[in-house]
Amino acid sequence: MPEKIYPVTVPKWGIEMQEGTITEWHLEPGSPVEKGQELVDIETDKIVNTMESPASGTLRRQIVSSGETLKAGELLGASAAAEADDALIDAFIESFVPADASFGVGDELDSGDQSVEKPAKESSKVGQADQASSGSGGQPGRASPVARRLAEKLGVDLSQVTGTGRNGRISTEDVETAAAKMKSPDKTDSEPVAQTATAGQRLSGRALTQARRMVESKQTIPHFYLSRDLDMTRALAAQKASEAPLTAVIVHAMVNALQAEPAVNAHFRDNALFTPGTIGINIAVDTPEGLVAPVLQDLEDEPVSVIADRLKALAQRARNRELGASDLEAGGTTLSNLGMFGISSFSAIINPPQVAILAVGATRSLPIGENNSLCPAMSATLSCDHRAIDGAAGARFLAALQDALNQS
Repeated sequence: MPEKIYPVTVPKWGIEMQEGTITEWHLEPGSPVEKGQELVDIETDKIVNTMESPASGTLRRQIVSSGETLKAGELLGASAAAEADDALIDAFIESFVPADASFGVGDELDSGDQSVEKPAKESSKVGQADQASSGSGGQPGRASPVARRLAEKLGVDLSQVTGTGRNGRISTEDVETAAAKMKSPDKTDSEPVAQTATAGQRLSGRALTQARRMVESKQTIPHFYLSRDLDMTRALAAQKASEAPLTAVIVHAMVNALQAEPAVNAHFRDNALFTPGTIGINIAVDTPEGLVAPVLQDLEDEPVSVIADRLKALAQRARNRELGASDLEAGGTTLSNLGMFGISSFSAIINPPQVAILAVGATRSLPIGENNSLCPAMSATLSCDHRAIDGAAGARFLAALQDALNQS
């Protein structure tokens, strides 16, 4: 009976997931593993998920290091019985073809079905190829799937590349260094190698997803923009009295404005409008890994003080990479505040399926009202989806927002 070999592959978590970045392995090669045991952390669209082992056995191979990004379905490693033949596992890995991105997570594969029971001589060649690519004194080193593709593109012979990763693992950086040396053969290993024109900083899975969503938004949503300078006199007084951040005061006012103009609190999907049952507002948060917009749900009856506490906790979780899937659901609309960076005004891109996003800038002295008297004011720009909102509805929302700020 052929030995069972279980591939450890990048799972597909959600329709939009295209790839994942390995952040941390929980086990070392050779470690026993139970089915369902936490195996590896993978960063996907804005959050880090933990993948569980697809089967019980031993983690025999770990072919991808932390920091590497692979497409859904690509191979991370392999598990099998502790006594399974090394050559057969190596042959299985070499012949592995990634499944379509719609595959089931952790499907069991039979090595016999995959035709990897190769003759001893051929299996021996697999081991020799691994030895040739070793960068750690004869220990078997392997190239990641991404590195192999890059090597093929750049014409780099992996058997001549010294891997700098764990156990001689060859990374994309090793391939790029080898490619640069091919172009400048007079340089020694001790000399710095100039970055090649083909080398670039690969975007993380989070950044790629964000980029795709923004392109989709601008290409498919007919944006139009409404701007208004809002009198912040009462709002600033309320902020000072409550010692809450100004963003909390703005969120509180937005809740009242969304109740007054519910057209802005909506989703547009499949040529139909959907109104959420409650008021939730996504808040744009700057993190070391880039922008993320987690949601504050069920805000209808929350006072400013409670909103302030929830905002602080949400932002902290975002910066600590502790957000869960529920934190990233789409609320009724989104707030983006760049006032703390000194930005006076800007226009934001709608986050689908929402139909609007509010962008606010710094508070400064502006002429407001019929007499154009100077007062503390904030410029607010509402980006609207013209399929769902017309100019009058957007204008009413901004007017309701000013009324709510005046009642702070």
